[in-house]
Amino acid sequence: MLDYGGDSYSIAEPLDSAWTEAILCAEMSTGEIVDLQLMLESWQDEISADFSMSLEALRQGWDYEPLQQIMQGDDTAELWENERPSFADDLALIRLQILERQNRYTEYLNLALVEEMTLQYLTQLAVLGRVEEAMSAAKILMERAEEGFALAKILREDGYLVEALEICQAGINLTGNCLYEFATWTSDLAQGLEDNATALTASIIAFKIRPSFRYYGKIQDYAGETWLTLKQDLLQTLRDQPDWGIKEAQVGIFLHEGLIDDAIRTVERDIYYASELVHRVMDAAVFHRPDWVIDNARRRAEPIMEQGKADRYDAAVNWLKKAKAAYLQLRQKAEWSAYRSQLEAAHGRKRKLMELFKELNK
Repeated sequence: MLDYGGDSYSIAEPLDSAWTEAILCAEMSTGEIVDLQLMLESWQDEISADFSMSLEALRQGWDYEPLQQIMQGDDTAELWENERPSFADDLALIRLQILERQNRYTEYLNLALVEEMTLQYLTQLAVLGRVEEAMSAAKILMERAEEGFALAKILREDGYLVEALEICQAGINLTGNCLYEFATWTSDLAQGLEDNATALTASIIAFKIRPSFRYYGKIQDYAGETWLTLKQDLLQTLRDQPDWGIKEAQVGIFLHEGLIDDAIRTVERDIYYASELVHRVMDAAVFHRPDWVIDNARRRAEPIMEQGKADRYDAAVNWLKKAKAAYLQLRQKAEWSAYRSQLEAAHGRKRKLMELFKELNK
């Protein structure tokens, strides 16, 4: 495989997991164990892969004494003699899945607790209906937003709404990759339970991670008398955020608040010829910053015409419409007429463009 440029890792990793589960689900004789060990070691050499997890599962099986002690409730037993290997979590998850399928819940919980699989431990307690235990354990063990989110969802599904909200209140203050989703989910839950304080906190967290006009409005609804102070903080968040993926929110909110200069700063580096956001900002800015509209519209329209990009002539004319509106706002009709005449003299032979120019008379 490697001789032909193959990537053994993309195959070996799922294969290692599959073999690990197969080993832990099977009953094998000593001879079969030896044969499988030799085969896996041979594969490692042949394709430069890593089957360490499968080989460890083969070595430990289920009868490994430290593992047995842990599953029986001895939280002082050490599953790993030396340094915990990189595959330890994956191996533990496979074991837990098997134990769950076999309804061996006590052993599941004991193993999850010692292996620090907090999400699995807390959610299994909740699934088993041991809600008080889950709540108590969460206060001690919960360190990631993912753990709180998973537990809260199960509690809500089972009708424990107050308990779910309590987990949310702690969980949204933790770190994690799901924090935005967790915060929006918490906001909706809190709103349903008429807990405006938690809904406000969750909405602010969601907004600061991924600003949107929707959550800007939600925060205003929840904030009450604190809105004027909160608004300044949210607007500063918008100004400080990189504009990747949030330009629509920035433009929408800035225009809503009448902050034309902020909206202009958001779009003025946007070089796309048909940017709807730029058009929106120009429509608002024509009454406040017509000079900017003229300069920006001309800068966008002229390269299209000069380069003869016929498929974009309609975009160029749309920019010129914005420029015309700004000239007229400045009461510079003569200057607009002179500029248009200059363009017609330079591009008069471009029939498609000149036909589109007729729209500028409207």
